[in-house]
Amino acid sequence: MSEIGRRRQDQPLLAPNSGGNVWPDQSCPAIVPRGGAVERTCWYCVYADFHLDRHRALDVGICEWPDKIVREDKKGNSG
Repeated sequence: MSEIGRRRQDQPLLAPNSGGNVWPDQSCPAIVPRGGAVERTCWYCVYADFHLDRHRALDVGICEWPDKIVREDKKGNSG
């Protein structure tokens, strides 16, 4: 199927959708897979929040790039 014939939710992202919705099968150039992930999609990205640590995961996640980078840096920064 061509890119034109694909649903918006199934198309790869050209850049991170920071603060916006991401679908499980989407991916972007900034993807960093969670530990042990085999696939390179938003569902397995450390920047995407699908509430995987909660009782029920979300069908549509939220991209937290670059906010998550800033928060992680502040946690690990001692000075």
